[in-house]
Amino acid sequence: MTDQVTKAPMSVRVTEKVMPLTKWFAEQYYQTHALMSKDPRYRSLPSYNQTSCIATVMIATNGALDSDRAKKTAEKLMKISQEHEQAVKVA
Repeated sequence: MTDQVTKAPMSVRVTEKVMPLTKWFAEQYYQTHALMSKDPRYRSLPSYNQTSCIATVMIATNGALDSDRAKKTAEKLMKISQEHEQAVKVA
């Protein structure tokens, strides 16, 4: 017998998977805007540069977070590998 897997409706999948991330990005945008708008240099920029400035800061922040997470993951994997190598040498 073959079990048939049915997907949840699109509205449920969006609510459960997409909306938390969307809310996170929206909050990141508003907090970045709040921080940037306090800087007097930001106010002197044309509106299209203000928007670009916020987007650039968000992209750079997310890139740094991804890089930091990747380094931590690599360090964990290297530690596991070293422990495995030591266990093989002992055995």
